[in-house]
Amino acid sequence: MKKFIQVYKSFSILEKSILLCFLLPPLGMLLLLVIGLQTLYTHWFINKRFIYSISSYFFLCLLISTLGAALLDRNGLYLLVSILILGYWGLYCRILGSERSQLFQRFRLIIIFGGVYSCVIGWISKWLVFPKAIDYLLGTVLFWDARPIHFNRLIGCAYNPNFNVYILLIAISFLFGSLLASIRKKHYKCLAWQLPIQLLLSYGVFLTGSRAGFATMISIYLLFIFRLNRVLFFTCSFIGLIFYKFLIYIMPRADSVIQASQKRVDIWKNSYNIWENHPFFGVTPIGFGQEYFMQYNQYIPHAHNILLGMFAEYGTLGGLAFLILASVNIAKCIHLFFFKLNKKSLVNSFILGLPIILFTGIFDEPIFSPQIGFLTVVFLGCWDHYSKRIQYNIEISSLHRSIYGSTARIVVSSYTIFHYLKSKIISNKYNNL
Repeated sequence: MKKFIQVYKSFSILEKSILLCFLLPPLGMLLLLVIGLQTLYTHWFINKRFIYSISSYFFLCLLISTLGAALLDRNGLYLLVSILILGYWGLYCRILGSERSQLFQRFRLIIIFGGVYSCVIGWISKWLVFPKAIDYLLGTVLFWDARPIHFNRLIGCAYNPNFNVYILLIAISFLFGSLLASIRKKHYKCLAWQLPIQLLLSYGVFLTGSRAGFATMISIYLLFIFRLNRVLFFTCSFIGLIFYKFLIYIMPRADSVIQASQKRVDIWKNSYNIWENHPFFGVTPIGFGQEYFMQYNQYIPHAHNILLGMFAEYGTLGGLAFLILASVNIAKCIHLFFFKLNKKSLVNSFILGLPIILFTGIFDEPIFSPQIGFLTVVFLGCWDHYSKRIQYNIEISSLHRSIYGSTARIVVSSYTIFHYLKSKIISNKYNNL
């Protein structure tokens, strides 16, 4: 116990605030927002400093979209989203500008702890009935709605099972990164605590009742096996294809897949229509539910798809900025996955964790929650801090010592010489005119 207290005391204010996002979510989110706004004020107005990156461009576009939506719709509540975006941006700048390089290592531990805690507090909340105020303080109640009768899905500390599954999946991916490091370094004693926690988190994903979360967990397991042993990966994939009906059978709420799919498609179509009606700046996350209710007489808080959500909530400006951000980071992840033979646990944690943002975003939109949004911004900031040191030059060794490599060099050289001569001819032609 003393060791845990000592570790906690060594945490920075940022790390303690991240931890509070699980223990007391409203307080944790408030502290992270204050840290972000304070950092942004210090960077812009005191130090006259601006961090140039794709992520900064993304936050800038979201900020412009929310301000534009507030002006066009004359709704001052939309400015609350603008403040939230500034908090995200400032938190990102804090990580890139002043945080220690060991932040991500502690962030991984906090997320793993948060995943275990979310499972435990979710189970406790089913056995004990807390006062409504305590439920909201702990995050164990469905936000905006009373808990339905016979609702057995695991809410955890995230106000929603679909948000809770995001936390559990990130925790699983980080733990898989540590598992890979333990296996490769032959530290088999660590498996004694890593494997039970992994099973607990996986069981928690199942109890959330999230079908998309279950499918994502299977994908993360396969990615882990691929990083561990490729022969084993192909074997497991082949077995999975043979027994795919069994996987569908054990999937949570498998009996309602068709109805849920149709409902999702309807929400996506309506979200697309909302974007068509507000093409430039969107309606912001606050305005989406209001707009959906006004047009379709049903309250749906978000688009249940991260891409459609970005376009509907932040307009074309925010949607295109998200596409650019996603494309750049996908390219960096692919480079790390295939061309960087780095066996460190940090690399594996990024490779296994980052796809979850998009995988869970196909059928849902977890980053709609500020709690998930702050944790994702910290993850993104750590990723940018790590990846900016990587040289993205791809060298395929097989091309250097083979007839194919010689042929490739001849083709490239011929192509270069041809265009060089062509440019000279054109320049001489215009010089003679």
